[in-house]
Amino acid sequence: MPRIVDKREVLNGRGFVVLYGSGTSAGSFFYRELVKGSRSYRQRKIPNVTSMTDAVQAAVEVAFAIQAEDQETPDLVSELVGGSRSARRQRSHEQHTVQRQPRRQLIENAVRSFLEQEQRRSAAGLITAKTKQQKGITLTQHLMPYLASQGVLYTNQIQAGTFRDYELFRSTTTPLSRNVEIGHIKDFCKNYLVKNRLLDADLLLDKDFLARSRVKQTDRMKNPAINADDWKTIVDYVRGPYRNSAKRLQNHRIYYWRTLFWHFILFTKNTGMSPEEILKLKWKQVEIVDEGGTTSNGQREEWLVSYIYTIRSKTNQAREIPANQARELIRWKQYQEEYIASKNLKASIGRETFVFSNPNNELKGYGYSNFQRSWKEVLEAVQSKLKGHRYSPHPYTIYSMRSTFIEDHLLKGTPVYEVAEMAGHSVVETQKTYARLNLRTKGREITMPTLGKREKAGEKKDLFR
Repeated sequence: MPRIVDKREVLNGRGFVVLYGSGTSAGSFFYRELVKGSRSYRQRKIPNVTSMTDAVQAAVEVAFAIQAEDQETPDLVSELVGGSRSARRQRSHEQHTVQRQPRRQLIENAVRSFLEQEQRRSAAGLITAKTKQQKGITLTQHLMPYLASQGVLYTNQIQAGTFRDYELFRSTTTPLSRNVEIGHIKDFCKNYLVKNRLLDADLLLDKDFLARSRVKQTDRMKNPAINADDWKTIVDYVRGPYRNSAKRLQNHRIYYWRTLFWHFILFTKNTGMSPEEILKLKWKQVEIVDEGGTTSNGQREEWLVSYIYTIRSKTNQAREIPANQARELIRWKQYQEEYIASKNLKASIGRETFVFSNPNNELKGYGYSNFQRSWKEVLEAVQSKLKGHRYSPHPYTIYSMRSTFIEDHLLKGTPVYEVAEMAGHSVVETQKTYARLNLRTKGREITMPTLGKREKAGEKKDLFR
């Protein structure tokens, strides 16, 4: 038998995670649990883990899979004859055994402790600050009020049916958003409550305990792409009336911000980068190359292309994005430098400076909420002029510019793999968008009637006759 070099109890003693140090399984992590009514163990390899911490966290899914298999293949003989003598003794023993009960803690205190734990993980770079913030919103603004409405004040009051009405409680949000919240709540239950014996581990093995909402195709289009006419309406308003109204206020800071926002939306739509990526973008990640050539009459023709080097935080995927944003970036940098000089600010733009920075605050970046607020102001101002997306009932969001980048490239004929590479998407997700759009590009071919006389089959010509 392989030698065990490390062993951890999981699921309140239901099973163990073991690391073998010899044999063909050396270096692999396994979940083991005792087979009821016997002295033997069953085990299952835990895939895609490299540390004991990861293995312990993944053990819940493995245990759930084993239980699901047991439910699908019951022991029919045992059911018909009441089981063997040893099995009956085991059941009798279980009936007289006092089950270990979960400990008790106020929901409010448990949430606070979990978020402190997540803050440490964020500081260590294991999760992003935005992920930590989203978990905090879910638990404090949605989970705690819901549990209070159900009369659940302590962790040991959470039962199998506790979350049955959560979907109704959050009916005003989209199924996708509810599923994200369910993921956060499940993380809280699994990695804090169960880990600290504040929740019965068996609850997580019940697939109905925290069931996800059914998601329709239209729900997946909550960030619809912006059609060409609507995009022109938005850009014209931001470049013109939105910026000019700041001039009338005679507030140079507001005018600077709105000029920044104008260049921000141009950059977002033409690179397909997420807002979070762009807020972290520095000038050292931007390269401008003259890709022009020599004309037939010998003159040099300039064609500037910007190359953006970035890593998408959601997937940790590094990529290079070519974009027709060179002239806009040059214009934006010149405006920044002129603004700094005209206001006698002690700031200097360098390679380490954020592209969309605030010279009135030591060239620090703006917060995401500023961009979200301006986007909402612009959309409200032009809402009556917008047509909306032909497939989606949802309004445009700040992420719609990323969707526009993807759809525009697919309609233009850019290969799906290249679009996925530039967007930092999986090819499968990009292919779903392409399949929907491809019918529009083939519309003429599909609907065109047969015109003119029917062609005859080709006639052979005998060269030797």
